[in-house]
Amino acid sequence: MSTNAVLKKWLAREEDLPGVAKAVRDLIISSGEKPFSLWLKGDLGAGKTAFARELLRVFGLPKRVPVLSPTFTFMTEYETPEGLVAHMDLYRLIDGDLDSVEMLLSGRTFRGLIIEWPERAAESPFIHKTHQIIISATNDDLVRLMELT
Repeated sequence: MSTNAVLKKWLAREEDLPGVAKAVRDLIISSGEKPFSLWLKGDLGAGKTAFARELLRVFGLPKRVPVLSPTFTFMTEYETPEGLVAHMDLYRLIDGDLDSVEMLLSGRTFRGLIIEWPERAAESPFIHKTHQIIISATNDDLVRLMELT
């Protein structure tokens, strides 16, 4: 997917995230991208990790498996019924240190990547964007605007 055209928009509360995640999963699957690379963009506290958790759940990750932000480890891998999915958080990546990203991803076969703060390694060929979700605040602190491109 090479365009930044908005495919879908949602106004979502936390309880709406499972439904949004299912719709996003269905759009990703129907695009045929293998592996997919979903960039999650938004301010600190926007809900990127909460959305990543719900997306992993609709890929089949059991609720008993915790999904936390991989801020300090850069990446956590999850085996799902649809294949290995990596959840990355590049917030702490120093000066676009692409060697760290390459080391984590090279030689591996992933069904997909879910990447928070992808702009920190946007030049890496390993995290080329196939889809993107921009999460923005609204006038209601409990509602987020989510745009899939």
